[in-house]
Amino acid sequence: MSTKLILKFKDTVISEFELNQEETTIGRKPENTIHIDNLAVSSKHARVLKIGKKVILEDLGSTNGTLVNGQETSKHILNNGDVITVGKHTLTFVALDDEAPITAPATEEEDDMDKTMIISSAAREEMMASQGGATAKSTAESSVSMLLAKVQYISGPLMGKVIELKSSLTSIGKGDSCKIKVKGLLVGKQAAVITRRPTGYHITYLEGMSKLRVNGEVVSSAPRVLKDGDIIELSDTKLEFFIKK
Repeated sequence: MSTKLILKFKDTVISEFELNQEETTIGRKPENTIHIDNLAVSSKHARVLKIGKKVILEDLGSTNGTLVNGQETSKHILNNGDVITVGKHTLTFVALDDEAPITAPATEEEDDMDKTMIISSAAREEMMASQGGATAKSTAESSVSMLLAKVQYISGPLMGKVIELKSSLTSIGKGDSCKIKVKGLLVGKQAAVITRRPTGYHITYLEGMSKLRVNGEVVSSAPRVLKDGDIIELSDTKLEFFIKK
């Protein structure tokens, strides 16, 4: 899926930004990916995260807030055509190729069905050109299925339970849609996600007051690669990540 943001001021298009990174920052400081030089915009106003098939907008505690379709929001899963208002500027979210991001958390059944990994369009085109459509598809699915990992609860009430990480995105938290359940007053509904990619498994912090740690180190919103034997900690729950042999 190819996505972009169209920056406008008073209905005049200023620029377009392809969302080709996992994190796109929006703010008044020049180092932001999308730089908006306006006093109504905070120095680091908001950010857009690409996690699996989701594209998530998050306000970063801005002074004047962030609106989506006229409604103030702290975090919002973007859909094709959504209009983000930052100060006096707007950013229109566009999902190309007639494929929109997930608009709501998938149920566990739907999550388990999503076993096809995210492969870049360039890689897909290269495979299609070199091997032919049907063969390339088979090769892609085969290469993706080569690496399969699990997590096992090693503390907490679910100690001993094992969860296979088959899907492209597995959420962690206390929300009903999370496959990996972690309880706690300070734990976010969707506190973190583990994404499965051709390059391996990555874990990313999303929300909540409880810190996410891997091997004792705090994980920020930047994705961290998981390795065999890593210990994931959230609240009073510990999980061991391991590659299925």
